[in-house]
Amino acid sequence: INANHVRSVREGYVHGRATPIHLGRSTHVWQIMIYDGAQRLACVSRITMSILERT
Repeated sequence: INANHVRSVREGYVHGRATPIHLGRSTHVWQIMIYDGAQRLACVSRITMSILERT
């Protein structure tokens, strides 16, 4: 997980939007943009996940 906090949010709600960057067979990369209640960007993050087969 990599996160860059660009604005603090001290009260109210935040919401995020996750967008897939890469959806491979063994790894997924997602970007998550988090906004405050006034739609101002508060955090940009990226996560890389390993995809495992169900057994």
